[in-house]
Amino acid sequence: AGGQQTSQIAVITDKSLSESYLSIVLDNVSLRLGEQYILKNINLDIPHRKTLAFVGPSGSGKTSLINIICGLLQPTSGQIRVSDERKNLHQRIGYITQEPVIFNDTVYNNITFWAEKTPENLVRFKDVVAKTDLVSFIDQLPIGLDSMLGTDGMNISGGQKQRIAIARELFRDIEILIMDEATSSLDSETERTIQHQIERLQGQYTFLIIAHRLSTVHHADQIVMLQNGEIVEKGTFNELSERSKTFQNMIKMQQI
Repeated sequence: AGGQQTSQIAVITDKSLSESYLSIVLDNVSLRLGEQYILKNINLDIPHRKTLAFVGPSGSGKTSLINIICGLLQPTSGQIRVSDERKNLHQRIGYITQEPVIFNDTVYNNITFWAEKTPENLVRFKDVVAKTDLVSFIDQLPIGLDSMLGTDGMNISGGQKQRIAIARELFRDIEILIMDEATSSLDSETERTIQHQIERLQGQYTFLIIAHRLSTVHHADQIVMLQNGEIVEKGTFNELSERSKTFQNMIKMQQI
């Protein structure tokens, strides 16, 4: 009884949602650990190619909610509906963390996971490199895309690591990109650069952003505020700035 209670809740294909796009709907999703609710009655629409940011104090349920969407956690109750069944939902999700893994291998292999250098893969490689502002960086390397990055990326900066991690996920042909406080360990200037890059990609992918710093979620289509495992507010940055006392206090504390 003290362990995590789970039930085999499948991701349900809902034909009433638009089949042309990947949309996700969470209906009354809860997650319980023993008698304690980690998430309670979560109702959330994740429209295709929109950017949702999740904010709230530590322990409010942000990461647990993302892990349910990713399939890493199974909800105790509720339903997850998706718009189509073209392939497994979780195969279409990319995940970027604070500390991306960089292999002691070439730029090309780091981004493509050792994909063969076919004409098609090289086109895809060039496309994601352009999308993530890595072209000039790669051009300056001794042997371009065949240059070694060193153990854990010792030869490159934190910002370049993050760009490579994002490019790696985009190469997988994902539709949803999760940013789990991905820029929080970067200096403010590098963080702004990565943030501008993400903003340029908005509308091409669905972004789910877990953020402590509100400055990184200014341009989200919707900000979802969590507290004690429940959604307490939803809205744009400006909407929450006007109506939510909690959000106003967060802005003051962070001096935005």
